[in-house]
Amino acid sequence: MNNFGARTLLYSVGHLDTAIEHFEQVLNLEGANSLFSKTYWRARVVQAISTPGLAPSQHSRLQHLLDRIAQA
Repeated sequence: MNNFGARTLLYSVGHLDTAIEHFEQVLNLEGANSLFSKTYWRARVVQAISTPGLAPSQHSRLQHLLDRIAQA
């Protein structure tokens, strides 16, 4: 069976804070123009923000990262 169209969720709510901290560190140190492209970081953050059951604070932090990437 082919799962190319299936959406893969890499994050669980319980581990999402660690991922958000990683995104914040990388984007603070290197900006969205890091070794990886803006497209890469945007896709990672969009995937994280799509995680079911986000706390409002998690959503806010991720939205802030998306805004920062868009302005870079």
